[in-house]
Amino acid sequence: MPHAHLPQAFAPRSGRRAERQGRRAAEKDQTRLHVPLVDRTPDDAPPPIIVTVVGPPGVGKSTLVKSLVRRYTKQTLNDIRGPVTVISGKRRRLTIVECNNDLSSMIDIGKVADLVLLMIDASFGFEMVSMSTLFFIEQQRISRIGIL
Repeated sequence: MPHAHLPQAFAPRSGRRAERQGRRAAEKDQTRLHVPLVDRTPDDAPPPIIVTVVGPPGVGKSTLVKSLVRRYTKQTLNDIRGPVTVISGKRRRLTIVECNNDLSSMIDIGKVADLVLLMIDASFGFEMVSMSTLFFIEQQRISRIGIL
């Protein structure tokens, strides 16, 4: 019996500890499955908050969008195809949009978005397109800007 699995080696030493571990496992399962209830009353529902992720290629825009979706839905998004809308509360929805790396797309999406997240690779620095977009959105006071 060189590599036999010994069940007593992995058992808790006391009954109270086993009960606590079982309760904790059940709580974790329940919180993972909890989804905020949506208020489906027919009155005027507020429009979703549009969050745009902008930046040059390779800075982690898709990773940020996937992690935001994972945070709010507790489900993994493999590939991003267009805008993603998630429910973040009873009466609040977020629409997350990943923007291309050209000036006209960034300016157009900056006019529509409520929040623009400008991502910059610190090892590479600012690109001219990113600076132009930041300057334009700041001058027009179109939406709020966050720099990551």
